[in-house]
Amino acid sequence: MSVQQKKMLVFLSIIVFFGIMISSFVSKEKPASSSQGEKQAPSSESVQEEKEATNEGNENPYDQTQRNTKEDLQSTKEIATEFVRSFASFNGKDPSEHIEKAKPYMSEEMYENYKEQKERGTLTYDKVVPETLETTEVSNDDPDVIQWNVIMQGKVYDVEGKSEPEEDWYLVTLEKQEDGYKVVGVRVNLPN
Repeated sequence: MSVQQKKMLVFLSIIVFFGIMISSFVSKEKPASSSQGEKQAPSSESVQEEKEATNEGNENPYDQTQRNTKEDLQSTKEIATEFVRSFASFNGKDPSEHIEKAKPYMSEEMYENYKEQKERGTLTYDKVVPETLETTEVSNDDPDVIQWNVIMQGKVYDVEGKSEPEEDWYLVTLEKQEDGYKVVGVRVNLPN
């Protein structure tokens, strides 16, 4: 074989190699782009369908008033309010008194947990007396619980008996138990 024939074979091999690479690249590119188009179309259609269904049914997954009865909402609102009235009334001389007062509104598990974690007063925080309570709705996407925001305004007393106004926000979570709705969680003064 001559040098010129060898050069021609190498050149043809390179052309065949590039031809195979280009054809495999093009064949992979077309199905990928068409499958992406197919994937995008259903998702945009499904998003549109979800929007239409939401608008038609006016269903909001965060609106607990749409998935609970008025009776359940009213009773849980009252339970949350009375729970905060009892739970917020702290007395440093009897640090478990507020837990015992709130016991009828709590689940057994929550009561046992709080009973073991006794709160203590400080020099600036010895007693809390709730004065007004305002209960407001919250956005809640968990269908198993009902939540309420209870705003407590009252007075905080130090060990010398001096008072200052206090406002605390309680996010109260209630769940249906065998004996009705009970508080299963509370979070105080959550950051925005």
